[in-house]
Amino acid sequence: MKFNPLTKEIYTDKDEFVKTMNCPYKMSWDNLEAAYSNMRKCATCNHLIVDTEVLTDDELLKMVRQNPATCLKIDLNQQNIKIVTNGILGQK
Repeated sequence: MKFNPLTKEIYTDKDEFVKTMNCPYKMSWDNLEAAYSNMRKCATCNHLIVDTEVLTDDELLKMVRQNPATCLKIDLNQQNIKIVTNGILGQK
């Protein structure tokens, strides 16, 4: 998985666009209600937020294709993420 923190775009490792991150509420993971082991619920909008740290590219892509409004959590330090900016892979 690749993430561009400047554009907030997520791509697979094969450069397939997944989604642009956009939360108008700017919620912190710690302030969300626990729902499942890799999901939390936002009390403001009632959406489930999925932690991407445990997902493969295929799982993430399938989930977002089934529901484009899926809310995602990305931690810049998670093991399955590569940080990119302007098409250049960051040091990680």
